[in-house]
Amino acid sequence: MTVLTYREFATAQDARSYRHEHGTGGWIFVSDATGRAIIFPPCMPPSAIFLHPMTKGQNGSLIGNA
Repeated sequence: MTVLTYREFATAQDARSYRHEHGTGGWIFVSDATGRAIIFPPCMPPSAIFLHPMTKGQNGSLIGNA
């Protein structure tokens, strides 16, 4: 069984720093309205991220899966 982990951050830069420091990889969704960021697991395709309950109905962008 695979456990998917999501992490929320106040800013995209905080999320990028965490991803870099911990080597987690994954996509970062950044909300246009709030600037808050969520790291999604690297195995999730972008289409699933935009339909996820944490982002559904929000406008935002993705920072690449590094």
